[in-house]
Amino acid sequence: MRTDIRNSSVAFLLLVLGITSLGCKESTGVAVHPTSGSLLINGEPATGAIVGLHPLQGDVDERGAIPAGKVKEDGTFVVSTYGVEDGAPAGEFAVTVFWPQFPGRDDPGEDRLRGKYALPTSPVTKVTIGKGENQLEPLDLKAANMLRGE
Repeated sequence: MRTDIRNSSVAFLLLVLGITSLGCKESTGVAVHPTSGSLLINGEPATGAIVGLHPLQGDVDERGAIPAGKVKEDGTFVVSTYGVEDGAPAGEFAVTVFWPQFPGRDDPGEDRLRGKYALPTSPVTKVTIGKGENQLEPLDLKAANMLRGE
């Protein structure tokens, strides 16, 4: 099971890293709207965690872009879809969280949350993104079984 969690965690991180590299490419014309939020785990900022927004119906566009944001030291994140912090398309999304053991490294290690919220089939919550500015409800997760040795 540990290998399954690691594989799904690495796959999710690679997906997010691929998405952020799309910022250099031309947009497909799907309008995005400023979207931000905050993530705390056990009352503390989840610095380095990746918050993903997975469309509940279809793909964001033909490339399958998944809007995502990286949690900053203060616990806030701003969502990127095609460019840096450009926002998310309108629609309904499942919210996922992957919190790498070693953020910023080639091998991010295991998900500190053990994959509990890393897949859209087990989201933290669901949100609706509308036209204009979107401030998501703060996320404050309780995680009793986080990895040791952080």
